[in-house]
Amino acid sequence: MVLAGFHGSSLHYHDPIELVSVLAERGFGCLAIQPRRGLLDPFAGTEAFDRLIHVATEHGMQLVIDLDAPFYDDPRRYQWPSFLEPHSRSAQHAGQSSAADRLQRWVQWIAEKDWRPAALTFSTGRANETDNFSTTAHQAILDSLVEQLQPVLELAQRLAVSLALRPAAKHAIATVAHFERFCQWIDGGGELGLAADVGEMLLGGEIPIGARLARMQHKLSCVYLCEPEMTDGRDISFGGGDIDFARVWAAIAESGFKGPAVFRALGQGQQGLALVDQVQAILSAGR
Repeated sequence: MVLAGFHGSSLHYHDPIELVSVLAERGFGCLAIQPRRGLLDPFAGTEAFDRLIHVATEHGMQLVIDLDAPFYDDPRRYQWPSFLEPHSRSAQHAGQSSAADRLQRWVQWIAEKDWRPAALTFSTGRANETDNFSTTAHQAILDSLVEQLQPVLELAQRLAVSLALRPAAKHAIATVAHFERFCQWIDGGGELGLAADVGEMLLGGEIPIGARLARMQHKLSCVYLCEPEMTDGRDISFGGGDIDFARVWAAIAESGFKGPAVFRALGQGQQGLALVDQVQAILSAGR
């Protein structure tokens, strides 16, 4: 059975620790969390993340850690740093560690806990405006990603930490098809999970979404169920756009996938728990 999940960024004004019990009472089995700089931040001397893990364990709630957290790594930058930035291969740049070093730091922090998330998800970030898999630069892009991610992937395998890559539009790995190719390129690619983002699949023209996810269920670590608002970077409220989430949910369930499928409505936090009601209606229709 697919594990119904909810993304904490959808309820930005709520305390994520309190959300665990609220969501558990409503039948959810997973909460996805983005770290927040200085608040929900295990490297800032706060105990919030440890308390979240404790409460989630008490309620039998799995956690997904989503590292694509706005302004977390740098208060001047919206996105997680790209693995393809010029400084990403160096250990330090202007006081900041590389994208690979940051990912490795999270893997090591998780390994110190007597606990594991359902998945630790990340994206590659952009290369530049012209680099993509249809250009002659594609091999150099793959080589650079392999060079940086291979050691982190090997470490995660040894420490039993589930890493999952989220393809995103205009990133070095932009589509599920790019992800499949990358897994053939990197040693141990069979151990790298896919964090499929339904909204990004829609942007990449990877349709029908449900059938595509069903075909990839052997690689899925988690699914992010969302639909982007094209004008301002937010997600559309559940059921307010073009994606039939009930049909996508049914296709995922029929595929045999048993991991978390996480509903996300970034930027809709003012609706409060009405968002949870929308998801519960979708789940009822998809069963």
